[in-house]
Amino acid sequence: MDFILQGHEINLKGANRGFFTTRLRANLERMLEGTGSKVGMRGMGVIVTTPDDAAADVRRRLERALGVQTIVAGQRVAPDAEAIAPVALAMVASQPGASFALDVKRPDKALALSSHDVAVYVGHYIEEKLGLPVDLRHPERLCTIVLSRKGALVSRAPELGPGGMPAGTAGRLLGLLSAGFDSPVAAYRLIRRGARVMLIHFYGTPLAGNASSVGPAEDMARALTRHQLHTRLYLCPFEPVQRAVIAATPSAYRVLIYRRMMLRIASALADKIFAHGLVTGDSLAQVASQTSLNLEAVSAATRLPIYRPLIGDDKVAIQAEARRIGTFDISAAASTGATDDCCSAFMPRTPALASSVGELDDAEREFDGAPLIVSSLSAIATRRYRLRGDTVELV
Repeated sequence: MDFILQGHEINLKGANRGFFTTRLRANLERMLEGTGSKVGMRGMGVIVTTPDDAAADVRRRLERALGVQTIVAGQRVAPDAEAIAPVALAMVASQPGASFALDVKRPDKALALSSHDVAVYVGHYIEEKLGLPVDLRHPERLCTIVLSRKGALVSRAPELGPGGMPAGTAGRLLGLLSAGFDSPVAAYRLIRRGARVMLIHFYGTPLAGNASSVGPAEDMARALTRHQLHTRLYLCPFEPVQRAVIAATPSAYRVLIYRRMMLRIASALADKIFAHGLVTGDSLAQVASQTSLNLEAVSAATRLPIYRPLIGDDKVAIQAEARRIGTFDISAAASTGATDDCCSAFMPRTPALASSVGELDDAEREFDGAPLIVSSLSAIATRRYRLRGDTVELV
């Protein structure tokens, strides 16, 4: 089985296209390890040749091949109408719809086999076997047949890939990862644009009988590694910071100062690991700390750009995407089970909804966060994950 992969955005890169296709090819070789597949170039796209018995597994893995816009699955057979017919039948039968059409191409006009003859023979064969009518203008099922001296490539209609840019082609960012639904989806959106998103998770000490949020964070890091191939997860204890904030700042601003400290610690870590921005799962007005004024006041704590790809999305859309990328069940289990997230600990009864930069600066006047940033960085534990074939390894 052959899979012909096209990346629309890659083909618009002009003289830089080679960089992106080389990275895509290397990513595919890592993702398809163990399937017996070979990855090569074909015109403006990439072709993956795989044993028939591994085709279903390969197709499933290609759903995570960032940078691939369309996937065309094809089978090579002898350039003979009788050999082509049953393969074309299988391609048409695998698709839904009440009509079909064949698109027969013969790039080499010196080939004795006529595209018209193949279309007539194969079309009649499929009509008899499936009882479907031919509709050349608006077919619901499509089979493409490309004739050449080396054989015929019979393929079904193009299917959508994940799109975006190849993983690891757009620099490094640091994502703030909670145990909720939003932050892993936010990280994925930047991963899909080619960024290598490293992750930092702030955790607290769980209450008696409850589980730590570290486990769900590790599971999310593994899930995201299936898309970006390499991930670092930084685990930062946050309870000492929270207790210091409680002792020195007004309760109404407590959560906002927590978030300011998270940004400061994440920014300090980003400088150490050469990340050029932060990624958060903020969605406008979803919670008190995410009103427009509060976001502005909190953001003033760092000079780094903060990417908020979910800012205009609601929870329904975010959870639907979480299902697609494989993080929904992890977040759902964390939210319904006895898992303590540091963001929900030590919450004030009436959090501020409309703070300003000046108000938070005043609220922090008696609070010295610099030593806490240093001690937090020294307490960070690091997990490194790597995708090998279909397995995420802790390295």
